Amino acid sequence: MLTSVALLEGAGISRATLNNYIAVGLLPRPEVRRQAAAPGEAPTTLGYFPDWALERIENIQELKRAGVSMDDIKRQLADEAEPVKSRQSTPEPAPAPATAPSPTATAGPAPMPTMPNGSSPFSEKRTAPATVQRSESVQVSVENIPYPAYMVNFEFQLIWLNALAQREFFADNPIPERANDRSIVPTLLEWAATLPPQEQASLFNAHLGPIKSRLSRQAFSQNLGNLADTQRQWLMDCYDHCPEPENRIQHIVGLVHPDPEIGPCQVVALSFREGVLIVYVPEKQDVNQLLNCVSRRDSFIRGLLSQRLPVLTPLAVMVADLQNSVRICSELPPEDYFQLINQIWSTLDPIFREYYGAYGKHTGDGMVYYFFPQPDRNYLMNAVLCANKVRETMKNISHEWMVRKGWTNPLYMNIGLSEGEEWLGTFRTNTNFELVVLGETINICGRLSDLARFGKIWATKGLISKLSVTERSKIRYGVERDAPEGKVFVNNSYVQVSTLLSSTDPRHAKLMDIATYAVTEVLPKL
Repeated sequence: MLTSVALLEGAGISRATLNNYIAVGLLPRPEVRRQAAAPGEAPTTLGYFPDWALERIENIQELKRAGVSMDDIKRQLADEAEPVKSRQSTPEPAPAPATAPSPTATAGPAPMPTMPNGSSPFSEKRTAPATVQRSESVQVSVENIPYPAYMVNFEFQLIWLNALAQREFFADNPIPERANDRSIVPTLLEWAATLPPQEQASLFNAHLGPIKSRLSRQAFSQNLGNLADTQRQWLMDCYDHCPEPENRIQHIVGLVHPDPEIGPCQVVALSFREGVLIVYVPEKQDVNQLLNCVSRRDSFIRGLLSQRLPVLTPLAVMVADLQNSVRICSELPPEDYFQLINQIWSTLDPIFREYYGAYGKHTGDGMVYYFFPQPDRNYLMNAVLCANKVRETMKNISHEWMVRKGWTNPLYMNIGLSEGEEWLGTFRTNTNFELVVLGETINICGRLSDLARFGKIWATKGLISKLSVTERSKIRYGVERDAPEGKVFVNNSYVQVSTLLSSTDPRHAKLMDIATYAVTEVLPKL
């Protein structure tokens, strides 16, 4: 038996070429054996090939030099005495480079870091091979992408994956509940340890490229968690050398998947507002079928997000209700009322997009938006700034309609803001999906919206106190107090909700469940 190292050196071929010969059936998968280790050292694994494998590679090379195509080589060698037997073992990792590149090198990222004993720090874990459909013509859809595929947000956290990716990258292990535990980086490092150095860089570039425009170097470094210094430095080198794609589709050809069942593949990275979709398309398949499906971007991303993984995530919530909507509806002809509501929605939607708000389900004439962590800005500050801009925009809409209708009914959007860590999921219907947050945060936010009147914005103390000192200096918040000289607004202060409630106001009865919460009013900056 020959080790993979001996086979590569004897044949003078690359790991990518060897994996290609395995993928097309010209060589068997290696038989993986665990190697004994010296005391204090981690055990390693090596792959073994039959002795005739070296002669087989020499025959392949000779035929290629003669101009014979790979299809003809496969047919010619298929009937030789030694059949290619498929084994269930997974391929051994490629030998990791033992030395780091020169600090002055600029050609690309550094090689994958190695442990002191030369083995990959991720060579212990192996995933079961995925079964990939191999038909020449595949009908691609969101519900049935026939290749390993997953979606990450702009902090490298997994938000969706299909069954093939689940088996290939996570060996059917449960996906962590918390968003902060769903980083794809450790999985990519484990895979990259089995690839040649130039392909390691290609793998990370496919992920980094579409994200880099929104992920600062500092934020990327902070997202690397507790990785070893050598691994962290390698990834930072990747970040520094990774080019940003010119468009929303980054298509990288020639990466060799470590699973011989997939082999050479095309890595397709597709950018959306919500994150980046990564698909590993086998080289023999037509990637245009996938791209044609993605060309319907709105329906495609809705389909993906309707299947997103439930996750326990930090978030800010905004609930906004149109004050006196019932009276406004009764005073306007139906066509005017619907025109008003549609104008409000169409005018405010770009504002929510500007601050990365995600629409949630809400009844009546109000709205719910969720603000999730972003790599380049504070999601809590996004919620506060968005609320302020909504209030100012509603003043313009109100003035326009008062002039148009000659009425004296000003329009107010009463807003509540809160934050917390809650479960996020989706409810699907036959034609659409809705983001749903379960937990106390949204209930508190809804109550604060009920408390607010005449376009006020009430926010919890928890949300404001989690802003940085610099961020708090950019907004105005506080509470109006009674004083001998009249009402006085006390900046940078809070009040218990119970202090604001009136025992004679029937609206306040349902607010008693948040009576002990400390809140503050957010005002426009002077």
